[in-house]
Amino acid sequence: MKALYVTAVVTYSGKTALALGIGLKLQEMGRRVGYMKPISTQPFRLGNKLVDEDADFVGRTLGLDLPTELLAPIILDDAKIDSVLSGAPAEDYMARVKETYAKLSEGRDVLILEGAASMREGYIIGLNAMSIAEALNVPTLGVVRFRSVLMLVDDALALKARMGDHLLGIVINSVPEDQLEAVRGKVSAFLERNGVRVYGVLPSDPRLMSISVAELINVLEAKKLTPQVGDEGLIETLSVGAMNVEAATQQFRRLQRKAVITGGDRADIQAAALETSTTALVLTGNLQPSSTILKHAEERGVAVLLVPHNTLETIERIEKVFGKTRLAHPEKLARFRESLDVNLNWARLFADLGA
Repeated sequence: MKALYVTAVVTYSGKTALALGIGLKLQEMGRRVGYMKPISTQPFRLGNKLVDEDADFVGRTLGLDLPTELLAPIILDDAKIDSVLSGAPAEDYMARVKETYAKLSEGRDVLILEGAASMREGYIIGLNAMSIAEALNVPTLGVVRFRSVLMLVDDALALKARMGDHLLGIVINSVPEDQLEAVRGKVSAFLERNGVRVYGVLPSDPRLMSISVAELINVLEAKKLTPQVGDEGLIETLSVGAMNVEAATQQFRRLQRKAVITGGDRADIQAAALETSTTALVLTGNLQPSSTILKHAEERGVAVLLVPHNTLETIERIEKVFGKTRLAHPEKLARFRESLDVNLNWARLFADLGA
């Protein structure tokens, strides 16, 4: 049985998406694939259980008929953090990770482990990325999100310094089009000369960072006022309609497939948004729009969402999820898998892994 630990330097790097993409590719090749997320720092309530949302999604997508609490055995929620800080008797979390690892390895050709949200997390209970890789003796694949050339190189070298011989290599994600040539050329060559294998360079894709109308409704606890419009539309950009209509119109024309956040009493802003590429109107403060706006929105296929929060609270809620690669939407998952096939060197990765 082979194992691969997928970790990331910073949050929202595309770690879950890459772990899932690798798992699906291995299944396509006929391998029996398992999955585990040793520690979760992003608890999600599913019914009366506290689980990891990513582990739940990955487990279902890979067709693993296993309880989510087994796939993500340790959820670091506020209660557990408070217990640790208060000096409660320490649990042997690593022992539980090893026990779960052994159980999930049974009958598998490859077990994919997903790290916490970033390299910084897990220290409080001794389950940081380095300690897990060492305790389980598993090779690590790092996901490095492009922020600038300097930060990319430093992040990759810092990952190498931390993980040492456990680092198999990296995948560079979210590279803007105007930087692709440099990153695929001299930047990757520099990293390879310095002992960091680069298995792929993935271009930035706004569609993959988008959020669906259904997800937005859930995040905002919104009421949809346009029942004839479906919930599957994707939102790639955000705009706050708090300016005069002339300035708003200029901004709206530059943004594609957007959600416009504005007050329900701003009929001028709403009308301007409906004349451009808009997926959803988010109306704050529980202020109902006019029937004319609703009729026009349905004709244009734009979802109108009514939320009880003010504009600032609404933006804060959206920002917690916006920009994360969420692949629950079938179109996004298919698009990401195509990007991996084009931009990732599967042969080199699987040869190095021995899979």
